[in-house]
Amino acid sequence: MIDKIISFGDSFIYGSDLSDCDDNQYSQSTWPALCAKELGLDYECHAQGARGNHYISLEAMAKSCTNTLVIINWSWIDRFDYYPTERPIVPRTVLPGIDNELSEFYYKNFHSEAGDLFRSLSTIYATHSYLKEQNIPFVSSIMDTLLVTDIWNKVNPIPNLQEVIQKDISWFPNQQTFLEWSRSNGYPESKGWHPLEQAHAEAVKVWLPTYKSMISPK
Repeated sequence: MIDKIISFGDSFIYGSDLSDCDDNQYSQSTWPALCAKELGLDYECHAQGARGNHYISLEAMAKSCTNTLVIINWSWIDRFDYYPTERPIVPRTVLPGIDNELSEFYYKNFHSEAGDLFRSLSTIYATHSYLKEQNIPFVSSIMDTLLVTDIWNKVNPIPNLQEVIQKDISWFPNQQTFLEWSRSNGYPESKGWHPLEQAHAEAVKVWLPTYKSMISPK
């Protein structure tokens, strides 16, 4: 019996820039939180702002998800999560457009779109496979459409991985990401590109039937 929704992702699931959110507390106004409330379920959020897909996967496979519905919103592929050598070992993330020595070195010497894509696709595939193996129901969506774009269709095994993961990717209406869908409807967003309360409230109408069917299968 499902008695809880647990969410994973980056700032869009954490609820950055929503009025009830700060650095120490995730928002209760995101669409997964609102859906949980509507369905009478407990809610936990293990998202974190400015994180990449490796971090999201780590969290999703590390947490106990017994009797839960897992909601994952995957991030942009060019975010690079890594483990520093000093202790305590806490994952860190290199972000594009950040003016520091590490970011400059990484994006100059190691970054490539094909590499990002293969790494994220492999990570998502592993996470989906793990959840299926554990019989944990999940709804998985994406922010970065490069994950499914065929511009690298001659670089195997990218198209093969894309074909597999797309079977488990759910979309907002008209096959849009949350941000695309919010903008197409003209909902307010912050300067940090985060759709605000109205978008999340409207997103409940999109996802509630799906979540309800998964916690109460016929």
